[in-house]
Amino acid sequence: MTQREQPLGARESATGAIYDLGYRGYEGQRLGRGYAMQTLYWASLRQIFGLGRGARAKIIPWGLTAFAVIPAAVAAAISALVPVGDASPFSYDNYLWGSQSIIALFVAAQAPEIVSSDQRHRVLSLYFSHALNRSDYALAKWAALASGIFLLCLAPMLVLFLGAILSAADVPAAFGDQLGNLAKIFGTPLIYAIPLAGLGLAIAAYTPRRAYASGAIIAVFIVTAAVSGILSEATTGTISRIGPLISPFVPIDGMRDWLLGASLPDSPVSHANLAMPIFGVLALAIAAIGLAVVLWRYRRVDA
Repeated sequence: MTQREQPLGARESATGAIYDLGYRGYEGQRLGRGYAMQTLYWASLRQIFGLGRGARAKIIPWGLTAFAVIPAAVAAAISALVPVGDASPFSYDNYLWGSQSIIALFVAAQAPEIVSSDQRHRVLSLYFSHALNRSDYALAKWAALASGIFLLCLAPMLVLFLGAILSAADVPAAFGDQLGNLAKIFGTPLIYAIPLAGLGLAIAAYTPRRAYASGAIIAVFIVTAAVSGILSEATTGTISRIGPLISPFVPIDGMRDWLLGASLPDSPVSHANLAMPIFGVLALAIAAIGLAVVLWRYRRVDA
């Protein structure tokens, strides 16, 4: 091959050929860690609800959301067809307490969905090699799971809200009356979401196997509920009163009671007969310890 026939862009040197492929450095705006965290948060939230994925990924999150909403929708429809005044068994105060099993299944299914696969497919190094650091990753995942739980819990509360308005004889007056419940409608899901996200993610972050993580989370909810019930029924005195606090849902609902009012009759919160701020401290402890465990895990996990 003559000098004229050599490939364009090749330059001969004493030791070989240097090829100019035309690569250029990036000269645009660098959006930084905040934008990277925001992107990871939205991608994880979409992953929780299976958005942008196949139908199979949507079955669990949307199916559980439907199960959470259906009782409220049925009660609202019955109230609209056969007005029963205040006889509905559901309220903003007791609905999420009665939906514990659905919320627990959602946490068990979707917490591993957003963290276990990253470890299994060994892609954490790709995240940490860019603007994100390890704490950013953990916080974005925790915020996404908390948002997913919040939306799951908010859906039936909004159905109760709309049902109370549309089933009233005077819709404008009912709308004005229901506006006073907005703190409960949005506050109760938030109180449930923050501690449960920390608890679920703290367990899921420790295994790349989604089935193991889901099983461990379900086991925690089942075991704590069982021990709570046994201590409450089989013992007397102080242990009987504080035993139910073992279940994470009890201090969480106690915090709701403390901040938003309306104690539930015959609930473990009422049975404990403790100062209400204690429930708030315990619920915050669940959230703080769970998030701390997640942060600790991702500072040490192999990437």
